[in-house]
Amino acid sequence: MGIETVRRWSRVLGLCVLLWGCAMQQVQIPDEYASAPRREMEEEGPSPKDRGRPKKGVSTPGVTTRVITESEISKVCEKNPDLTPSKCLEILARLNTRARYYIPGDIKNRKPMKVPADFMAYRNWTPMPRDIPRLREVQRFILIVKNIPFLGWYEKGRLAGDTQICIGKMPSWTKTGIYKVLDKDIDHVSQSYPNAYGQPSPMPFALRIYDRVWIHAGDVVGGYCSHGCINLPLEPAVKVFHWADKNTFVLIVESLNDLPNNLDRHLKILLPGRR
Repeated sequence: MGIETVRRWSRVLGLCVLLWGCAMQQVQIPDEYASAPRREMEEEGPSPKDRGRPKKGVSTPGVTTRVITESEISKVCEKNPDLTPSKCLEILARLNTRARYYIPGDIKNRKPMKVPADFMAYRNWTPMPRDIPRLREVQRFILIVKNIPFLGWYEKGRLAGDTQICIGKMPSWTKTGIYKVLDKDIDHVSQSYPNAYGQPSPMPFALRIYDRVWIHAGDVVGGYCSHGCINLPLEPAVKVFHWADKNTFVLIVESLNDLPNNLDRHLKILLPGRR
């Protein structure tokens, strides 16, 4: 059922490209990246002039903001057999907090973006902590860091996977705190925000964590593009949906600097047997 659902949602997202027209269709890229959903399909909202976001708290050494070309990526791959064009697109997507299907269009349009001097150095890069020793006794745990913004899922304190995400456009729209997965809905649709046709917006592979805030598959056009939900690219959204159980803990923090204090504050909730 899971595979068929993924295929169906991939077709739905691909149809949005045909309906809306996207310059990316003219870019020669691998098939798996060719179907982009309409921009901010899931949760459109106002574009505030000042979001009041703190500066990013994770440094990315060897990264500069500049224009990169397709030929440059081809040369990088020629010099590094372990790199493919698809992997380079993924690296750029993660560094720039974008869904990877937007990157070819950004390259074609000569949009300045964060580019590593050494792609191989960022082949397995993550801004998330790979090991959280205090969570050794916690079977499953999801960490969301707002100022990166990234999501990681952990098994007994070890990072099992991570992804760039989109959270609320305004700081208060995605609230910090400790939560649990309350509901799972593989075919969820929004009851609050319609799409451009006035129909309920699709929010597939959804995990509800509080109120009407869900972790779900959605368009990631930047780090802050939702009404409060946590939007993930489709592939990691599918993984997290099937990996998480109801009652899986979800911790949302402003920055990684806040993580130790938050773990101290919520340790009794995370490990109820501890004194």
